[in-house]
Amino acid sequence: MLQRSTSTPETAPPASQPGVHWGASRRWGKWLDGAIYFFLCLFVILLPHSIKGSNHAWQIALILWLVKLVVERKRPFPQPLSAPLLAYLVLSAISTLLSPDPYLSWAAMKRVCLVIVIVIAAQNLTRLSQVRTLVFLLLLSGLAAAGFTAWQYVYGIGLEVKNVSPDTALYRAGVRDSDVITRVNQHGVHSPAQMQSALEQCSSEAIVPIDFLRGSPLLKRKTFAACEGLRSMSSGTQSLEVVRAKPLRAQGTLRHYIIFAETLMLVGCLAWAMFLSTEQGNVALRAFFAAIFLSFVVTVLATQTRAAIVGLAVGCFVALELLAGKRTRIWASIFLGVLLVVATVWIWHTRGLDWIGAHDAGTHYRMLMWEDGVRLIRQYPWFGVGMETIFNHWQEWNIRAYALYHEQWHFHSDIMQLAVERGLLTLAAWLWFVVASLIFLRRLIGRVAARSRFATGAVAGALAAFAAFLVQSLVEYSLNNETVVMLLFLLLGMAIAIDHLLDVPGAIDIP
Repeated sequence: MLQRSTSTPETAPPASQPGVHWGASRRWGKWLDGAIYFFLCLFVILLPHSIKGSNHAWQIALILWLVKLVVERKRPFPQPLSAPLLAYLVLSAISTLLSPDPYLSWAAMKRVCLVIVIVIAAQNLTRLSQVRTLVFLLLLSGLAAAGFTAWQYVYGIGLEVKNVSPDTALYRAGVRDSDVITRVNQHGVHSPAQMQSALEQCSSEAIVPIDFLRGSPLLKRKTFAACEGLRSMSSGTQSLEVVRAKPLRAQGTLRHYIIFAETLMLVGCLAWAMFLSTEQGNVALRAFFAAIFLSFVVTVLATQTRAAIVGLAVGCFVALELLAGKRTRIWASIFLGVLLVVATVWIWHTRGLDWIGAHDAGTHYRMLMWEDGVRLIRQYPWFGVGMETIFNHWQEWNIRAYALYHEQWHFHSDIMQLAVERGLLTLAAWLWFVVASLIFLRRLIGRVAARSRFATGAVAGALAAFAAFLVQSLVEYSLNNETVVMLLFLLLGMAIAIDHLLDVPGAIDIP
């Protein structure tokens, strides 16, 4: 009679043993680590190009990280800046609960929750080489965005319509002077010959779609017109003047010159810091960083955005003070001075504006908004009027800029916007986070200086980018720009990861 053995072979432990669960969870954890890092890389690549795509990438990484915490039954390590970030989130949520239009304010909370990007980056970067990969991907992706902008200026973005007559098919279709036609009958057009060729492929009775751009920034629009009428215009029987169109202000793939300028401003500060931190003997790598930085400078100038240009100069000066020797600081300061002179001449030539622009409509709009903002802060000091509610209640609150300019924008300042919409308590929490971040980054540079030149450059780049962000946010509501906020928080998250890796044996795996 066979008896079942009571002993268990060592090569096949029962599933109930803790070691099996630990081994399975470890395998799943490694797979999740790889997936999270993949989506972090995708997030970095998409940042200079797609707001929606980069949002989806970090959100997937967040979900995978939460699954990983459950599978491995591990707690996140305590990280710096958590207290001010939590205060900022909680106070923003309280302001939203008290908002007269909660449905508007809750929709805006998604931008507040972008602080989670800091946590994802900090908790999931386990080696310094991973940080280096993200930095290079970010710089190369920014370079691609700058290259796309250069291509737009060389090849054009379509056909600009001039002197379109009211009796033409284009005018009846809704196309006006200065509109830019990009596609006709599903064919891209960059020259009159391409437009004629596209029209030849449709029948005379057909109604063809026309894609065009209008406004500043250029926004996509679509209309339809009879093919026969368009043919008569393009063949010269009716007057039609079209010329190759180029962007008035570079807006890249983000399709807004301010968002694009602020994004390249932050990446430019990082490129400058990496250039300064690279050993002088490594000529090829220094030339690589220098070329990327110069491409960002030219592209930011092409956006004609004054705040971003000043922010870039300030950020570069901060990195210069942190990383360069005395002689380098002198020459680089001269370079930054020349940059500001060139920017001044360029903006005056293209937009007819000085730096302050006292007679500029944009400056006057800001002044009116700030004056009304101070009044609203006095009326609603603690938790503000609620995010986005200004658009529904501007007549009740007598927002003069809206009535005068017929344009509904924000208060053009992070500090003013926070105080008006979410109150002085939330503003205090944000300023707490700002001061704590600056102190943390400055101290971290001292810690990493003896361990890794790359880490020193990355942290200095984060500090320079943060300084640039703070400078330009004095006159822009940058916390409303998702791409800019995600990029800033990514840089801070990488700095926190570096701070943690300093205490992990073997994690600093590159010089």
